[in-house]
Amino acid sequence: MAFVFKSQDVVVIIKVRDEHPPAHVHVESPKYSVEIDISGVVPKIVRRSKKRRVTTTEAFNRKALQLVTDNLQLCKDTWRQYHGDL
Repeated sequence: MAFVFKSQDVVVIIKVRDEHPPAHVHVESPKYSVEIDISGVVPKIVRRSKKRRVTTTEAFNRKALQLVTDNLQLCKDTWRQYHGDL
């Protein structure tokens, strides 16, 4: 697991063995977690299968997207360190 950055109780990480496309980060808090696609110009929530348990809220999704948007270059640079090109 590669630490990207932390903001208050929210941490942004890249799972180094999690190489499947698209390039993405995991944004986690003590209660919630969401994956965010960083492969494009604008970060997007990675929608999970309906079979997987939902561990997020719309409010957390907005917060996570804002954090990743504000730190997009850092997220992309960290992804490249572990997985190469986006």
